[in-house]
Amino acid sequence: MNKQRILKEAQEIASTYSFWMVSGNITHLYGYLLETPDTKYELEIKFAETFPELPPEFIYYDAIKDLLGELELETLTYWSEDTTVVDILTELKGKIEGGLKGGKELDLEPINPFTEQVNNITEEIPYKDPESKEKPNNEDDEEEEEFLTPDLNAYPPDFDGGQYITPSTYETQYSESDTEKTLLSESASEKEEFPIKQEEYDQAELLDTDQSSLIINTELGLIQQEYAFDHVGSSKTKIIVYLTITVTQTFMVEINLKNYPKKPTIKFPQEVELLLGKPNNILESLKNWKRDETSHVVEVLRDLETKLFFIKEIETDSKKIIGEYQCDPDPNDPTKLKVHLVTYGFKEYSLDVDLGSYPKVPHLVLSAELQDLINLPTNELKTFREWKENKSETVEILREIAWLVDKNSRINFELELLKEHYKDIQFDVSTQILLIDMKGKMKTQDLTFKFQIGLPNDYPMKIPEIKVLNEFEFEPHEKIKNDLQSSFKNFFEEWTPFKYLVDLFNVISKKIFEVSVISCVICHKIDCPTCSLKIAGPDQEACHTVCPYCERSYHLHCWQQTIRSFGKCGFCLKIPPSHMM
Repeated sequence: MNKQRILKEAQEIASTYSFWMVSGNITHLYGYLLETPDTKYELEIKFAETFPELPPEFIYYDAIKDLLGELELETLTYWSEDTTVVDILTELKGKIEGGLKGGKELDLEPINPFTEQVNNITEEIPYKDPESKEKPNNEDDEEEEEFLTPDLNAYPPDFDGGQYITPSTYETQYSESDTEKTLLSESASEKEEFPIKQEEYDQAELLDTDQSSLIINTELGLIQQEYAFDHVGSSKTKIIVYLTITVTQTFMVEINLKNYPKKPTIKFPQEVELLLGKPNNILESLKNWKRDETSHVVEVLRDLETKLFFIKEIETDSKKIIGEYQCDPDPNDPTKLKVHLVTYGFKEYSLDVDLGSYPKVPHLVLSAELQDLINLPTNELKTFREWKENKSETVEILREIAWLVDKNSRINFELELLKEHYKDIQFDVSTQILLIDMKGKMKTQDLTFKFQIGLPNDYPMKIPEIKVLNEFEFEPHEKIKNDLQSSFKNFFEEWTPFKYLVDLFNVISKKIFEVSVISCVICHKIDCPTCSLKIAGPDQEACHTVCPYCERSYHLHCWQQTIRSFGKCGFCLKIPPSHMM
């Protein structure tokens, strides 16, 4: 479909006959060729996708069909791309006039009060197909052809729009109603006595023989095909165009066509400059504006609309973020959000998100406290490194940051709990490794248990890894080794994200205490029941001895009583050396 050719055809039709667009559609016209006091000879014209290779479709109303019956139009039968629709209408008008003259003479009213004026103008302007490379007959004329631009939205003053429901129902409703015909006739009479003043520009206002006005009207027609606009005040050259990008985003662009075809004066909304920068610098259609090649304003609007189209993607991205996190949108910039993250103890962290670089990775500004907590530059985040234009979503980056906030807040909380009970603790943030030293005593021997805990990336969802770094030192103490390994196994078999490392070390501490505390094999007490000294400690402060065979610990007084009573060790039942008797 050649829209430029259709616009040209529609303008010539409306300049010669009473025609206008149906529902603002330039490819669907309704009007009439002749009018008598009793009858209007009406028809519709529909331009298809095949135009101008094939002629448009003509729908004749009853008045024409009753007068002419089955008619054949030579211009329609022998249609070519050089034929104009006005040629067909002129032939049809001639047939209608001939049919009427075949009966009694009728007083025909003029079709359009400006027809004669328009014909005089259009005779001087040869028609040229916009896609044709051939020059008009007058090759010495270097100026491009111009044509009139009547307002195809301005219905005739005597037309009752309420009666015209749709073109498809008009034939059955409008043509068969005598009452409606009478109303139209009365309306026409009133028009002669009291001219109706229209608020919008009518044909009389737009049919200007001034060359610049014709060019400007053509520009307005091109814009009207694609965008909604309003005139500013009473000016015909100043308009406000509405660019609707999303349901919530409509930009109003003010355009002054006064000096067209020179570059028009365009005022862009501040939001456009915030999103794109200076439009005069980024819109190719403005930078490359060439008067000699008759650049069109509608091309600038298309260019701007394309640049702004990314706002749809940003709006979709923003909705996903707002759906998961508490956010404060920037009232002055639709691409910016302040996101709030809440973690352990209901502590809140905030970051600023700027989506203006879409589809590239967004720009994030983290508070200093938040940056310290996640302990990772934003450009090293996995979602940043794996960002794919037009596929990745900003909410994925925020999820990773929120996860790091939760994880590191949990680890910090656990470290605080451990430090309340154990002093020797070290944590390497980069490796996520925790070292803890715990003191113990094995058979009066002071020992240090060194533990290493590795936290996985998905901690606490995954189980930490623990091992004893100085396990070789406990080779002589088989029982404590087995007890520790058993404690690890039992604890991790029942692991859930709601368990804490301090719970594990409480179990470990209990096991160490159980094997570290020495009690008498006879009385099972730490303090001697005879002298009240402890079984372990410095020699001068302890009541202690050991069986030379089974190495079981006794209070010295308990040992002596056992030897006096049994003459042998109460545990291994062996007779001790004579010096211990």
